[in-house]
Amino acid sequence: MVLDQTIARAEVRRLVVPLENPVRLGAVRIAERAYVAVRLTLSDGASGYAYGYDRGMPLFEIAAEAARRYLGQPLRDKARLARAALGPTPAPRATMVRGVSLCDIALWDAHAQIVRLPLHAMLGTVRDRVELMPVIGYGMTPEVAAQEGAALAARGFRTIKVMIDGNDLAFDTAVVTALADVLPDGVRFGMDAHWSWHRTVDALPWCRLAERMNALFLEDPVAPTDWRVATELRSRTSVPLCLGEDAVNLAALRDMAEGSDILRIDAAASGGVGYALDGLALARTLGKSVIPHVFATLHQHFGFAHETVSRIEAILPELGADPIGAFLTQPMQIAGGMLVAPITPGAGLALDWQALESFITHQQDLTI
Repeated sequence: MVLDQTIARAEVRRLVVPLENPVRLGAVRIAERAYVAVRLTLSDGASGYAYGYDRGMPLFEIAAEAARRYLGQPLRDKARLARAALGPTPAPRATMVRGVSLCDIALWDAHAQIVRLPLHAMLGTVRDRVELMPVIGYGMTPEVAAQEGAALAARGFRTIKVMIDGNDLAFDTAVVTALADVLPDGVRFGMDAHWSWHRTVDALPWCRLAERMNALFLEDPVAPTDWRVATELRSRTSVPLCLGEDAVNLAALRDMAEGSDILRIDAAASGGVGYALDGLALARTLGKSVIPHVFATLHQHFGFAHETVSRIEAILPELGADPIGAFLTQPMQIAGGMLVAPITPGAGLALDWQALESFITHQQDLTI
C-alpha cells in the first residue's frame, strides 16, 4: 500500500548561489543566497523535495539530524514522524523545527508523487486561480518604487508588497508616496517593516503613514516574540497588522494572532505542511485571513485548497533576488496577475539536483 512505503534515503545539501546582479536591502548588499535542500527517497523510488533559507543558522546540520530520524519510517503517519524528529531538544524546540519542516514538506511531496496528484488536489482543490502578490524593495528609492510599481500594475497585479527601511520615516514616506501615486484604482500595496521596532510609540509614526496611504497591511512591525507589543499597537491603529512567518509552532502562531489581522504562515520555517494545515484551521476559527510567506510554488497549493488564503507572496524571477527559482522544475504559472493551479504531481519544490552540484558547500547522504 502507498502509506506503507518507507523512507529509504535522505540527501541534504547546503547551497550558496550567487546573484547575477547583487541587490541592496536598505544598507545591506546581498550578493548570494544560502539555502538548505532536502531530498527524501521512498522505498518504491519516489522522491520528494524541500528547501529553505539558511538565514545564518546551522540549518544544514539541523536538517541532517532531522532526516536521520526519518530514515526507515513509513509514510503513513507524518504528524508522528514530525514530532519524533524534534528529538530531545528542549521546548519550544526552535532549534529543530526548521529541519523537521523541510523533511515534512519533502515527505508530502513524495506522497503526492506516488498518488500522481498536485498537492492542492490531495488537500481538496476549491479554486484554480489565486492572487499573486509580488515583492519589491531591493535597491529601493522613490524612483525605483514608482517604476516597479507601475510595471507590475500594468501586468495585472492587484497587490504589491514594498519592503520599507523602518528607521528613516522621511525616506519611507517618499518611497510609499511615489508608489501610491503611480498605482491605478484597484491596485493597493502593503508595507513590510522587518521587525524594525520594539515599542508601540516607535511604530506609531509608520502606522500613521500606512493609514494615510491606505496601505493594505503593515507586516512585522515587531519581532515575533514581541507579540504583546503588536497587540497594543493593533488597538491604536486602523491599518491591518501581519505577523506569523517565524512562529516556532502553532501555540506561537496563536499568540501572534492576538496582535494581527492577517496571519503569515511559512511551512518551511514552522513545521512543514502539517503545521501549515493546522495554521489555516486556526486562522479560519479566529476569522483571520492568511498570506503565506514566500516559497510561492509550495504555498500556492494552500491557496488553491483554502479560501482563508487571500493571496500568495512571491519574489518574482526577474528581481534576481531568489536565485534557486532557476533550478525549480515546476515554475509558477502566472496569468493576469493570478497564479494558475498546476496539474503536475507534487508540492512544487522539485529541484534540478544535478544542476545544483556546483553550488554545494556541504552535503550528507543518509541510507538505512
